[in-house]
Amino acid sequence: MDTPYVAVAGTDEIAPGKFLKVVVDNQAYIVANVDGRFYAVEDNCSHEDYPLSYGCLDGDRIKCSLHGSRFSLATGEPMDAPADEPIRTYRLVVAEGQIWIDPS
Repeated sequence: MDTPYVAVAGTDEIAPGKFLKVVVDNQAYIVANVDGRFYAVEDNCSHEDYPLSYGCLDGDRIKCSLHGSRFSLATGEPMDAPADEPIRTYRLVVAEGQIWIDPS
């Protein structure tokens, strides 16, 4: 795998409809499985500096448990108020049962 991708989890570690918080170089990410498709986003709500990993998945969105804003896992765009800024999304590759993210 070409750098800067970093292996973060096996595909069998994240069941459909679930996510896993991973940390790479002191930065937290969420890797989510939506019906067998994987997404990587930052583990931080753009509205309040609050971990999204305290929340839950709602289809292809992650919901912040603090104020209820949901963010698209594909684009990072906020779907609900009070959040009005997107979260970061990250490139992700699945190869040989391993999930790799590009944290850059």
